[in-house]
Amino acid sequence: MVLVTEVAVAVSVMGWFLSPHITELMKVARDCATTNYMLYWGGKKKLEKLVEDLEDIKRLLDPASTAFVKNQAKLEQLWRLKDDIHDIEEILDSFQVEIRNAEATSSSNLSKKKKIYDNKVMLMGKLVKVLKSVGETRKRARDLQRGAQQGAPCSILARRETGPNSVRDQKSFFGYQKEYAQLISLLQKQPDGNKVDIKVKLVIAIVGHAGMGKTELARQAFRTAEDKFDLGTWVHAYGKNTEFELLKEIWKSVAGHKPVGEMNVACLQRELRELLASKRCLLVLDDVWNHELAADEAERKHAWQALDLFTRCAQDGSRIVMTTRAKICSATFKADASIILDGIKDKEMTFLLNHTANGTTENSDHGVQERIEKQVSKLKGSPLAAVEIGQDLEQKTTSKEKCDIFDDIQSHLGTVYQQHLFTYQHLQPHLQRCFQFCSIFPYNWRFEPDKLCKMWMALGFVEEMTLSTGVSSMEDVTRGYFDDLVNRSLFQLEQSKGGGDKQARYVIHEQIHWMIRLASKKNCISISGDSTSVAKTSIPETVRHLSVASNCLDELRKKYPSSVLNKMRTLLVLKNDDDSKSSTVDKGILKLFKGVRVLDLTAATGLTHLPGTIHNLKHVRYLGLPSTMRNLCDEVTELFFLQTFSLDGKKQNTCRLQKFPKHMNKLVNMRHLDIDMECIANINGIGRMAKLQGPIEFKAIRSSEKEGHAVSELAGMDSLRGTLSIKGLDDVPSKEEAMKARLEQKSAVKVLKLEWGPPDPRRVNGGPADSDAVAVLEGLQPHRDVHELRITRYPGATSPSWLGVNMEKLTSLYLRNCRKLNALPVLGELPCLELLDVKELSCVETIDSDFCGAGTFLKLKKVVLDDMPGLLSWGDMPKLAFPELTEVSIVDCPRLSSLSGLELCAGPLSLRVKGTGISNYKFH
Repeated sequence: MVLVTEVAVAVSVMGWFLSPHITELMKVARDCATTNYMLYWGGKKKLEKLVEDLEDIKRLLDPASTAFVKNQAKLEQLWRLKDDIHDIEEILDSFQVEIRNAEATSSSNLSKKKKIYDNKVMLMGKLVKVLKSVGETRKRARDLQRGAQQGAPCSILARRETGPNSVRDQKSFFGYQKEYAQLISLLQKQPDGNKVDIKVKLVIAIVGHAGMGKTELARQAFRTAEDKFDLGTWVHAYGKNTEFELLKEIWKSVAGHKPVGEMNVACLQRELRELLASKRCLLVLDDVWNHELAADEAERKHAWQALDLFTRCAQDGSRIVMTTRAKICSATFKADASIILDGIKDKEMTFLLNHTANGTTENSDHGVQERIEKQVSKLKGSPLAAVEIGQDLEQKTTSKEKCDIFDDIQSHLGTVYQQHLFTYQHLQPHLQRCFQFCSIFPYNWRFEPDKLCKMWMALGFVEEMTLSTGVSSMEDVTRGYFDDLVNRSLFQLEQSKGGGDKQARYVIHEQIHWMIRLASKKNCISISGDSTSVAKTSIPETVRHLSVASNCLDELRKKYPSSVLNKMRTLLVLKNDDDSKSSTVDKGILKLFKGVRVLDLTAATGLTHLPGTIHNLKHVRYLGLPSTMRNLCDEVTELFFLQTFSLDGKKQNTCRLQKFPKHMNKLVNMRHLDIDMECIANINGIGRMAKLQGPIEFKAIRSSEKEGHAVSELAGMDSLRGTLSIKGLDDVPSKEEAMKARLEQKSAVKVLKLEWGPPDPRRVNGGPADSDAVAVLEGLQPHRDVHELRITRYPGATSPSWLGVNMEKLTSLYLRNCRKLNALPVLGELPCLELLDVKELSCVETIDSDFCGAGTFLKLKKVVLDDMPGLLSWGDMPKLAFPELTEVSIVDCPRLSSLSGLELCAGPLSLRVKGTGISNYKFH
């Protein structure tokens, strides 16, 4: 287990070095060198020298040759290199802050100018020290490269080749009986189960993480079904990354004694074609991997052609079964069906464990049997874990020795953890560093993907090179990382338990979590329990990411000097074990963590005011606060690098925050405000926060008002994504003013809400329509990729010209309380519209063929008409105007007397009519 752990640590360290830190630092240093900020004593040249040194270090660090460093001295050099890069990052942060402050300082403010001068002197002193340190860093990088060139990297964990023969017969195959029956059915019968399928060729994937019993299930099914095929063959597919390698293995398995010799791909294809012709074949590919480090994506996808040859040449009714840890492999090989294995039940685990130990399903020693039944749940349904514990039991002779195993189960699961580590070792470096960070969360933590991804971004884990195409945002790339980990069975979607919170959450299997804690123990650590836990835990000097229960913080401060704590880049405060007490954080302790990038205090539910000492954390990028927070101190606006501000309780509407500080718009690097949208609406000058994503609520005002936003502030906010809500549009005076929002440039906004204020009661009934509103709405033309549009209380009489063919991605349209609108918009040319929801349109009298325009509603599925007192009829429509319409709801339309326009609906229609002039309406 020690060897496994040390290898994992080496992998983690090298994974960090492939992060975008160095590339990003080079960019920042260049920007600082080219700014108008006055640099003294050759500061520009020094920054340019820093860029050159960083580029040299990046070149020297060859990840392919240093990924599996075993030498302890080399490992120490890697950790030193990492700290050097962190030091460079901190001084460049300081440069950026001082540049910002200098730009914002008036030339007449002498005291501030003096302070800026003093800071320049201090920064230049630090820069000189850093440059000297970088020289040592380059030397360490050269030493590492030189050592790597002296010997090729070794693969620590080899894979034992598997075959079709199982040591277990059908009677001793415990668990997965439902999955076994499903697999046999797919191998032998049609989906309806009536007869043998002689027409369809299927690829069936068995998917699950390490130790879940994939190979054994495939063996049992192979033994049962092999006789039903003309040819059954088993291939161990691990390490076969190309079409040629996979064809060779299939050939060796099928042809047996015939050697591959000098055959190339074309020869193998020809020979296999002859062997497989006119035969119903069963091919099992066991242990299929997605080898990102051994082959590029094109080669991996090309390997599928080996299976394509099999399916084309073998007779109808042939089958391919593949076992894999990664869903991505089943997609690459175009599996028609997937069987997911996520563990067997405790009773079956007990049977398997005992059968491995003594050949029976029960242990004759009642004391041992009782311990097994109590502790078997700790094995988390892993058949491999049950086998491993069973084998250990078999070696013990006394009851005490056997019972002692269950006092420390984890130390007896070396094979299980090796298998999980093998999965981790095969991850690409950017996925390694993201996944190892997850080790600081407690076991059984329910991960919110969005929150975790924002933490990864704050720590700089996103590859800058991935964004070079200009297509994907940093958020999209980071979510792609998370999805990649899910597809490799490292995260599992939590089964829904009902309740109001519908957000998807994911969990990490406990054995995988334990492995990743071993792999990252020199970089990440978690301290939970009572205050005595700190005394029992040793934090290595290399640790940079820390989670700790709030009741342990005081002991942490006493045990460790500030020189240790201020190097932490993550501080995650956890709930105390005693949930009945509110957790809090002493305001004095925060200033000790001066280097943090991620600070999450959401569990500190006793915290109601953010202390002013927060301004000491100048590098923080992610700040999470509890729902109990009421007031933010003004000092929070000094967190120049803050990207994400998150307030717990937003989704449950338990947020108690009353108001933001006055100068919140100084946070120009802010990307995410995860708080109540009404709070966002009160941020003055929000247009300065040009990197802000969304969702946000924008409160339009006239220029003479103090609180709210001029729509022109939206002009530069092209990073907005998700939901954009603009309220108070009655205060926008003209089309020209509305156009300044440049909504047509905001391609990532998918939900747009446009809302006018409540109408003047004196004008609701009988008053004229608002011509200015017509012009304003015309000027608010959104990007054509908007998916959902909501227009509320629009006082104009006509629809905007852009609400038609230009909105080609629009799927949902809501019109609410548009009481002066005299006709529904022409919507038939919207190719993706699925839902039309109309309410409180008083002036619309008819719906007729003009509603369709020159097209038909190709995808419209549901129409809702509610509270339309003027509607008289839904008249005739073009033939097949609604080919997909299945649901219509019409409520409170008292004058409606005709629905002839629905007569030509193509399929069955669910019609709900209430409060209209129609009774007992029947179609056809």
